[in-house]
Amino acid sequence: MEIEPGFKLGEGNYETMRAVLMAIIADHVDVEDAPDEDHVLSELEKFMGALPSLYRMGMVLLLRALEVAPLAMGYRRQFSNLSRKDQVKVLDSFEKSSNYVQRAMIMALKSPVMMIYFCEPEMDKALGYDHRCLVEARDETK
Repeated sequence: MEIEPGFKLGEGNYETMRAVLMAIIADHVDVEDAPDEDHVLSELEKFMGALPSLYRMGMVLLLRALEVAPLAMGYRRQFSNLSRKDQVKVLDSFEKSSNYVQRAMIMALKSPVMMIYFCEPEMDKALGYDHRCLVEARDETK
């Protein structure tokens, strides 16, 4: 997969993505050695840089749309400036919406966040997965 050279989210989109990460995972996962949020955000940026340009632009536009969506929903602040409780409410309302576009928008943002977060070695250890089963299975086939 070819990565777009020098792709960066931009300060506003980076803060929106940080707020999404914290609202959907980091504040709800009680793990001693949870992955560093800056590392996860860096991996998300790499992931987005590796997307085809049309998809990459779509992800950036989704972040921008999410940032201003609370204003259309009656909140007086943009997404990254809301309290964590209100951020979770906004994400939940999108997730449970009868409008497919809103549900798909959140799914498109949450999926890579969750995949990257839970692929970190710290989370594997917290979940009790240590890769030994793969090594043992390989050894048994020899």
